[in-house]
Amino acid sequence: MNAELDTRLKAFNRSIGVLELPENILLWKNKAPEIFTAKYDEAVLMVSTLKDAAQKQETGLGGVTDEKDREEAELEDADYVMAQALVTWYRDHQQESEAGQLDLPKSTWQIMGNQPLLTKSQLVIDHATALTTGTNATAAAKYGITPAAVTQLIKERKDFDDIVNAPGVAQAVRKALTKGFRPAFALVEKKFGELDSLILQFGTTAAGKSMIATWHDARIQKGNNGPGPEKHTNAVPPTP
Repeated sequence: MNAELDTRLKAFNRSIGVLELPENILLWKNKAPEIFTAKYDEAVLMVSTLKDAAQKQETGLGGVTDEKDREEAELEDADYVMAQALVTWYRDHQQESEAGQLDLPKSTWQIMGNQPLLTKSQLVIDHATALTTGTNATAAAKYGITPAAVTQLIKERKDFDDIVNAPGVAQAVRKALTKGFRPAFALVEKKFGELDSLILQFGTTAAGKSMIATWHDARIQKGNNGPGPEKHTNAVPPTP
């Protein structure tokens, strides 16, 4: 991500930081117009998705498509390993019906669609959890069916689920990112434009006017060292 886009991202963070100041939250959070709160939540999620993508690019983890492929492959591998351990356990204990539910070749895991993969993965987790939390926990651990292994599988499933079933605005940003950062930034800027229009309704008091002024100041792209509160850090109260 180039310097210009980095500056725009910092402006988004500064703007969110203004709204997150305790004295400002009292002015707008769940107050009329309530749609402002909903759009604020969407903006935060969109910026978080954008920031996450930028960080992954900087660390050489690839783009959105690469990320999905990587998480999908990791889940497929984890599912297959745990499923095979469960199949071995069930067959050693003459439970062919249970073994049959999970005895799939690696190639079958790899061609599943997103939701079927998540559904089957949850089935593996449910079977493994039952063994690791029941009277057979000690014996199951000898097969590699342990609480730690289940926890790792749950994490892999969540990582993939977060990508394919992210909230609508996050998915929209991810889709835009497949075409590059500029389309994604344009999408986020549009959301902030909606906040620009709605925040004016809070200007009926001196405190509201001060918040609006600070918001507009933060919205200006000022470069890496520009004034204005950053989200969660270096926040400063609005000038009276």
